[in-house]
Amino acid sequence: MIEAILEAEVTCPRCAALYKIMRRICDELNIPFSVRYNTPNSIFYEDTTAFHTFSKEWIECFGSEEQKEKLKDVEKVLNFIQREHLNMYPVLRVRVAEGGRLQEIVIRGYDPSKEREFATNIYILLRVLKRATYGRG
Repeated sequence: MIEAILEAEVTCPRCAALYKIMRRICDELNIPFSVRYNTPNSIFYEDTTAFHTFSKEWIECFGSEEQKEKLKDVEKVLNFIQREHLNMYPVLRVRVAEGGRLQEIVIRGYDPSKEREFATNIYILLRVLKRATYGRG
C-alpha cells in the first residue's frame, strides 16, 4: 500500500499549490491522498516510532536519558524554533507498507521557483514506488 499525506499550514500559499499538484498526481496514479491542516502554533505529531518532533516537553516526558542530557546543550535552539514557529511547510509524507513493514519518506518544504521540477520528481518517485510495490500490472 502506498499513500501520500500532505501536512499543510492553513494560510500557506505553497501548501495550496502543492495540494493541487499532489491531488492531480495521486488521482492519475490511483494513490490515496489526504491532507492534515495545522495552525502556525501546531507542533507536528506523528503516530509512528519512525519520526518525532523533539520539543523540550516531549524529551522531558518521553525522552531517553541520553536525550535528556543533550537537551541541556540544545534547549535554547529548541525554544527559539518553537517560539518563532520555524516549521517548514508543506510537509509531504509518502508511506509505503510492504510485507508488514511501514516505511516513510518525509519531504519538508520545496523551492517555489522549481515547482515544475519538484512535481516531476514527486510523480516519478510515486510511480516507481507503485511499480515496486504492486508490480507492473
